[in-house]
Amino acid sequence: MPNYKPKLKLQSPPRLFKSVYFPRLPLQSFLIIPFVIQLFAAVGLVGYLSFKNGEKVVGVLADRVIVRTNAEVSRYLDAYLSIPHRISQINADAIRLGLLNTKDRYTIAKYFWHQMQTYDLSYISLNLSTGEQVGAGRYDGKTVVIDDVVPPSPDRPNNTTTYSTDAQGNRTKVIATGPWDTFSQPNYTAPIKAGKPIWIPISPYYAPEYPPYIAASAGQPVYDAKQKMIGTIGAEIHLSKLSDYLRNIDIGEGGSIFIIERDGSLIANSAIDQPFVVENQTINRLKATHSTNPIIRGIALELADRFHEFQGIHAPQKLNIQLSDHTYYTYVTPWRDRHGLSWLVILSIPERQFMAQIHTNTRVTILLCFVALGGAIAIGIFTTRWINKPLKALTIASQAMTAINYLEYHPETTIKTTIETNIQNKSPSEQPLISHH
Repeated sequence: MPNYKPKLKLQSPPRLFKSVYFPRLPLQSFLIIPFVIQLFAAVGLVGYLSFKNGEKVVGVLADRVIVRTNAEVSRYLDAYLSIPHRISQINADAIRLGLLNTKDRYTIAKYFWHQMQTYDLSYISLNLSTGEQVGAGRYDGKTVVIDDVVPPSPDRPNNTTTYSTDAQGNRTKVIATGPWDTFSQPNYTAPIKAGKPIWIPISPYYAPEYPPYIAASAGQPVYDAKQKMIGTIGAEIHLSKLSDYLRNIDIGEGGSIFIIERDGSLIANSAIDQPFVVENQTINRLKATHSTNPIIRGIALELADRFHEFQGIHAPQKLNIQLSDHTYYTYVTPWRDRHGLSWLVILSIPERQFMAQIHTNTRVTILLCFVALGGAIAIGIFTTRWINKPLKALTIASQAMTAINYLEYHPETTIKTTIETNIQNKSPSEQPLISHH
């Protein structure tokens, strides 16, 4: 019986053969895979939270932009639409105090001409109960001319004369004549009937020699020093100025602002389309639901359906409206003044205008996360290889020692075959280490 020598604890042949013949998860993979899974989950979560947070930010940002823009439009309407009534009151007071002589139409016309240089109006007029009328206006939107109307008579059917003017407001030459009935005009009849300052219904104006337009007129009765009503005085604004203002508001591509009356008639809009059409030398105002602009038309149809043809809107409304698979943030603000105007200001901005930047930011975030993921994986692989290399050498040396100890208790041929088989099953990087041992 050979002398017994204490040896290291041997690995039993079944476990040795199991470790040789059954593949195991490499230590490097065991270290890297959980790390990669956690990192990948973190990247996905960051991307998802970034997108959802972006959606919330879009809603808040859209609300702020819409509310601020609506407030700006309302302030502009307050200021711009107060001018006609202020001018009418100034002129009515001047006549009542005797500062303007109603019998001196020449001086009054020149006075109106100078007011037109100061204020952005389209027309100022005095309409007397005698049938006389005098006014100054910009029919072409630029040049101020003077209208002088005398009472009609059989020998003078063309009782109105339009004069061009010089730089001081003096009449220079006659540019047009025609018939005119002061008593049938709304700017005379409506203030007389109301007995107070009012807005006259919006009127279209068309003449072949001038661009077509629609105007809003303020009018009020005029009294003399004895409080006797002697006619009406008025001032009007060119509503195309409102469209020009709305077009200059930066609401981004695809956004729109439009103003409508309670019956749905368009007053002004930020699109290039006019709020009216000219057919057979006649101006026909458009309803917003029949606008040539598809966005304005679509928004107006949705609002008319929800609020019973716009009559049910009495407070600001915030809505999300779907048009052609796009969401439009829409804000409707009622606007009123003390003289009877009741309009709706409607602002609509597409969601994609805000989401475009959010999507870009999300893509950049995800891209940076993946770059970080790739860098972390590369560092992880390098680190695990650095850790695994000495462990691998130690494992191979341990297996070699086990095989040598095992050799003392088994025939040489059997264990040699086992060692050679074990070596063949190892990776090429491990074989030199085993052969060396």
